[in-house]
Amino acid sequence: MSGLSTMVFTIATVCVLLGSAGAGAQPLSPYRQYSGNVLINGNLKPVFQKQWDGSGPRSLVPLSLSASSFRSVVGGPFVHKRLAASAQGLAGDQRQELETALLGLLKGYEHLLDQQDETQLKNNLAGAFNFLFLHCYYVLKNGQSLTEAQQASMLEQLNTAIGMGLSERRLSDRDKQELYEAAVLSGSIILGLYNEGRDLARPEQMKTARELAKELLEQMMGITFEKVQVTDDAVRVH
Repeated sequence: MSGLSTMVFTIATVCVLLGSAGAGAQPLSPYRQYSGNVLINGNLKPVFQKQWDGSGPRSLVPLSLSASSFRSVVGGPFVHKRLAASAQGLAGDQRQELETALLGLLKGYEHLLDQQDETQLKNNLAGAFNFLFLHCYYVLKNGQSLTEAQQASMLEQLNTAIGMGLSERRLSDRDKQELYEAAVLSGSIILGLYNEGRDLARPEQMKTARELAKELLEQMMGITFEKVQVTDDAVRVH
């Protein structure tokens, strides 16, 4: 982490949870417009539930990852600029430094995909939302990660949910790219906030990360963390 990391994550966290605060009314966070609401029936949870019966997952034909993929839009990325522009009380050079740091998180995600030989998840909404979910789970479970099988289960369910949602409500590639960026930035921010709090022995910062993770699951995916069930090889959302 750079010396700016505390400022970056603190400002970004405030932006996500509260939005920029002015002298008058407080507008919604620039993140709030990017949520599962644009995909299907208010959130993703109903489609998760359709993929299970009483005893386990239904036998559905898995959708290709192309169901939740999109083409890159000229001029992107976009969301990091909006977040930096919304932050209050920053000098011009600080705002630029924040924008650069947030852009670094987006590039870091795609570099991670290259390292893990998962380039098929670039420009893919299911992959980005899975990234967000995995980091929320990690933070809320105090450092406990999902297994590869559990991660694959969640990715498949997300791909099905998003694919079904996009069949009912068409989104432009620009809309999809902004959703993708918002999910990646959200997952990166909460993980960075939590890990920094742990490494520097800041329990309040870790608490903030957990509160943020819970909020993002609910706002962006329609998932209540207490209703997430993990089995040996799968994740189930009730």
